[in-house]
Amino acid sequence: MRYADLHLHTYHSDGTRSPREVIDLARERGITIVAISDHDNVAAYFEIKPYANERGVTLISAAELSCIVDGHDVHILAYAFDAADERLEQRLRQFRATRERRGAQMVEKLRALGYPIERRRVEQLAAGGALGRPHVARALVEAGHAGSVSDAFDKLLGSGKPAFVDKERFRVDEAVALVRSVGGVTSIAHPTLYPNHEELVPRLLDAGVDAVEVFHPKVDAEWSERYANVARFRGKFVTGGSDDHGAAKEIETLGTVRVPESLLGPILERL
Repeated sequence: MRYADLHLHTYHSDGTRSPREVIDLARERGITIVAISDHDNVAAYFEIKPYANERGVTLISAAELSCIVDGHDVHILAYAFDAADERLEQRLRQFRATRERRGAQMVEKLRALGYPIERRRVEQLAAGGALGRPHVARALVEAGHAGSVSDAFDKLLGSGKPAFVDKERFRVDEAVALVRSVGGVTSIAHPTLYPNHEELVPRLLDAGVDAVEVFHPKVDAEWSERYANVARFRGKFVTGGSDDHGAAKEIETLGTVRVPESLLGPILERL
């Protein structure tokens, strides 16, 4: 039996590990099917695909897409699409450009508030990936203006806080249609983290999302079983992953979620 982790981040978005480190660590922990699902970015897939093949790891193209539903952030995972299709890359490039502008606006707000961090340093922390609030938060921690990334969010960067700047997001129907057009499937990431998720999850599945992530550090056994049943009833499937960000989060999770290969038919058949 092979095991998968379908929710991993690298320094191409808000993780701290390189794609090579993710592959090596996953293999060391008994996981040989991997999806690096960086935010609005597929750079890791192209960087690491030949190396994953060498290491005997099945690498699945993936991305975590930022969507908006009823004014709330909802993340949709995209899997097993044609990563070379220009339609997807063009749209993600637009997202990355708006993230760069947003990052610059947050830095300016922080400087005006008396937190003199450098835009150049935030860009270095993003390492060419999709720049986001975690990179700004890490710059604040590094400069001694916050005790931790979560402290920076609580004080300055969270929604409604003094340096918050909203970001561009997909509509869910747009994300689903785009991923489908390039041959992929979609899953609702970490379903229990959304307000009113009990109503939201069935609604998203009925609106065309293909699966729900029932195996995740923030989804307990009761909700995992409940959402697996919701998916099964609708003829959908389930996914899972550790949502590991390396040192960017307080707890390292790679290896804590192991999804049996037998559950991943709709993804693996597309490879």
